Amino acid sequence: CYDEPTSALDPNLRKEVEKMILDLKKSGLTQLIITHDLTFAKNVADQMLKVQPLSEA
Repeated sequence: CYDEPTSALDPNLRKEVEKMILDLKKSGLTQLIITHDLTFAKNVADQMLKVQPLSEA
């Protein structure tokens, strides 16, 4: 499980982390990633779950 793995990283290091996650994915490892970065999530995910607050009605 990764909580915001690319948070506060410069672009080069962000790409390295993304590559590492994709390499682990190719090896068959299941990973849970929590992120606000939807672009990153779309690049690495097979499935996404978007969590939103419940309306206060």
